[in-house]
Amino acid sequence: MINSKGVELYSPNQYQLLTVEDVQRDEAAIIEVLSAIMNDNIPNDLELLNYYREVPVSFGATVEFIERGVVDMTVHKLQSVTMLLQNMTIIKSRHLPHCVIARVLKVYRKRNLALLNQFSYVHIPAEQRMYVRVIVSDRVEASFHAEREEVRGTISDFSYGGVAILAPPGSLLKENARGIITLSLPDSEIEVPGIFLRACDSNPFKIYIFKLETDKKNERIISQFIFGQQVKILRELKEMCLYGHT
Repeated sequence: MINSKGVELYSPNQYQLLTVEDVQRDEAAIIEVLSAIMNDNIPNDLELLNYYREVPVSFGATVEFIERGVVDMTVHKLQSVTMLLQNMTIIKSRHLPHCVIARVLKVYRKRNLALLNQFSYVHIPAEQRMYVRVIVSDRVEASFHAEREEVRGTISDFSYGGVAILAPPGSLLKENARGIITLSLPDSEIEVPGIFLRACDSNPFKIYIFKLETDKKNERIISQFIFGQQVKILRELKEMCLYGHT
């Protein structure tokens, strides 16, 4: 699920919940570790993780207070913005057996203070991706040409190894169909061999997902484009942090 600012919200498809004992005991165990960190019984190695337009935002945090299942943490100002946008955060620590997802109850932006509750263990598939992925906010045209089928639209998200094209429905592409993907990037138009993987609904359009088979020249061009998108995304996030637009 994506909100009006293009930020993916928490959904079970993004994070797979894990149960070690049961929900209540797992949460109690998580809070026990956070309490030990707060009381300096174990070193503070806490790291929070959020995503903004697929770009990871990750900074350390300090536990300030714990009461009745609510944990107050001092967080980085950029982290606080993404936490507000996603209404959740991921907590990492070598003292925890798994990553932890927590609901963001409230954020005091001026104090960089976040109140968290509802702690659960999770597995994060996004952490296993081979390639950096970004959601492309600019209108960048792209097309896929196979022998008898064609998909024309705009890039939805992009990585070194694949591209998602937002296009009208109607294509009869078959899984693993091979063809040529044309990417009309701002500085150059490139053609890359591609393989159709799957399509999913994005009413009233469809998102067609392709694997890219790049060479060194195309990899360099794609790398420059993705880096430029990351810079733009982080600049947008910093502006939101500076002017308080969330």
